[in-house]
Amino acid sequence: MDTKGKMMITCKEATYLISKREQDVLSFAERLQLKFHLMMCKYCRRFAEQVHFLNDAILKMKQKVEDQEDGIQLSKQSKDLLRSKIAEAQN
Repeated sequence: MDTKGKMMITCKEATYLISKREQDVLSFAERLQLKFHLMMCKYCRRFAEQVHFLNDAILKMKQKVEDQEDGIQLSKQSKDLLRSKIAEAQN
């Protein structure tokens, strides 16, 4: 994505930079271009909030799973329900 030499970037370029920002470090020019665009575009600001929210939720879920000693476990009721569904499907 070539955004050199332009101060105002398109929404498509902004969404690329927003996504890139969550995974990597933006250059000074990219940060400046994105900041300027976000000042002007409420839709991209909203998209940035949503991307940040989703990434935080994923990280929290990942941490929660890693913190559990035995991983995710089903309740006895859920196990029994699955067993009965499997038995029904086999008949």
